Amino acid sequence: MTSPARTAPAPGIWAQVVGQDRAVEELDASLPAPVHAYLLVGPRGSGKRTLARAFAAGLLSEGREGEDRARQIQLALSEMHRDLTIVERTGASILAAQARDVVDLAARAPIEGDRKVLVLDEFHLVSEQVGPMLLKTIEEP
Repeated sequence: MTSPARTAPAPGIWAQVVGQDRAVEELDASLPAPVHAYLLVGPRGSGKRTLARAFAAGLLSEGREGEDRARQIQLALSEMHRDLTIVERTGASILAAQARDVVDLAARAPIEGDRKVLVLDEFHLVSEQVGPMLLKTIEEP
């Protein structure tokens, strides 16, 4: 059985990810057929956000070629892609209003392609009341 044909990762997608060779290898291999959710864990400063941004660039540019591919990568790496949303908490934890926004965003169709990426930064700081709402959205594609 052969794996589906795919374009090689564009130079630079993973260039800013330092010291995470195994994670890069695994995420790069998953680009053609990703699952609906990934959990990136590690201490503050370990490069989770950089890895998430690079993975988003790979996901959003997968199957694209030439200038279109380069554009998708550049927009994702700069966190300016219309199908990439970074959710950061505004207080001590992710609040109910933010959780409702995430659920709403997850239900919307992508704008530019056939994939959308949501990055929930510091998801572990979700309050007990809000956690079940977000987990249901994350666990079910």
